[in-house]
Amino acid sequence: MNTKQFTRRNFIKTTALALPLVAAGCGSGPTQTQPAAPAGDFVTIRNRRFERGGQPYCFIGANFHLAAMLGNPDLPGGRVRLVRELDQLQSIGISNLRVLAGSEDPLAQNGGPGFTGRPGQWNETFLRGLDFVLVEMAKRNMTGVLYLTNYWEWSGGMAVYVHWATGEPIPDPNTPGAGNPGAAHMTYAARFYGLPRAQELFRSHITRVLHRRNTINGRSYDEDPTIMAWQLSNEPRPGTDVPATEANLPAFYTWMDETARFIKERAPHQLVSTGNEGTMGCLGKTDAYLKVHQSPAVDYVTLHVWVKNWGWLKESHLGPQYDEAVTRAVQHIEQHMALADQLGKPLVMEEFGIDRDDGRTDADGLTTMRDDYYAKIFQRVLASCQTGGALQATNFWMWSGEATAAARARTGRTDTAEPRAYVDVNGVLATDRTTLDIIRAHNRQLANLAG
Repeated sequence: MNTKQFTRRNFIKTTALALPLVAAGCGSGPTQTQPAAPAGDFVTIRNRRFERGGQPYCFIGANFHLAAMLGNPDLPGGRVRLVRELDQLQSIGISNLRVLAGSEDPLAQNGGPGFTGRPGQWNETFLRGLDFVLVEMAKRNMTGVLYLTNYWEWSGGMAVYVHWATGEPIPDPNTPGAGNPGAAHMTYAARFYGLPRAQELFRSHITRVLHRRNTINGRSYDEDPTIMAWQLSNEPRPGTDVPATEANLPAFYTWMDETARFIKERAPHQLVSTGNEGTMGCLGKTDAYLKVHQSPAVDYVTLHVWVKNWGWLKESHLGPQYDEAVTRAVQHIEQHMALADQLGKPLVMEEFGIDRDDGRTDADGLTTMRDDYYAKIFQRVLASCQTGGALQATNFWMWSGEATAAARARTGRTDTAEPRAYVDVNGVLATDRTTLDIIRAHNRQLANLAG
């Protein structure tokens, strides 16, 4: 099974930057505390549609999970670049960013620090980076979706919580095996949902972030309308796609509901979402997908679409195989729109992506296939918003911005630990003019819908 876990094996491991880890306190606060924002400033849902400031809120946003790392005050030049990139994103109409707000020291996997170093210990420099990101987003009238952990290993993830709870070693996701080379790691990570100690530790992180007071503007995160939604995890799955995994579903459903309620009780003005991929993250079962999103504390439905990672497309250029893959993708989206209708909730396709022609990551690589794919996906979002359909927004994967292959070569790093040099195979670069034009044009059309 091809999944994004393995195509992103050498992904952002959230950081091998040697940064200090700071225990418990939230750091020194500002001299003044901002008053709580009016309830009307938050993104809400009315009649199964997002609203912001009383107006429809449909958007084409971006995944920018490196944002807090770039905002780290100890990273030379990081904040200056982050400001430039946020300005560029604003110029193409981006009003929503999906950002990593929880990573765990990967221990046996990657060795670098995360937001959480070990139980009861947080990396204050990363949290201050997130403070900066939220303040700068607010200046640009952007909102964010903050996800709090990850099923996959590239940021530490659920497996680390299992390790902390049990002391058992984390299986190497790269170890070859029958069928799926990461099966042992996936099975191990899925124990997270049913381990009380793992949940205790995760809820400690949730509480820490939800009630953090921003060291720049003094606002508590749970009172910040810049945060559109808290997300339980990136791509939570019950385990591998084998029949035995069905035994994990009750714990999986319970975790979704109870964790969503836990967050909603503590941040009632903000939305809550699961981060689930869709039926592909639910053993291919529509009933499982419906149960994952049926909790009254889950405000909207999520979907990820990966035509190459799922084996629907093996070529990196336009042609009959590409056309067939796009058809399958649109059908998959429409299937999930129908499921969202059953739930009576809006749908966000918060991850989709495709590489540039011939799989190149340098700035000179052509984006012919990607541009065509983006235009088709964005048109489907626009049509849904125009007709009152369930699909209300999408976030492309991902924004690589000013990162370049040349910068990566200068750092000598190939593991993406240096965020300034990271170029994702699916990443949109600041120099991808034709792609940026397509994003800008469709965001203008969506803005027109809101008057």
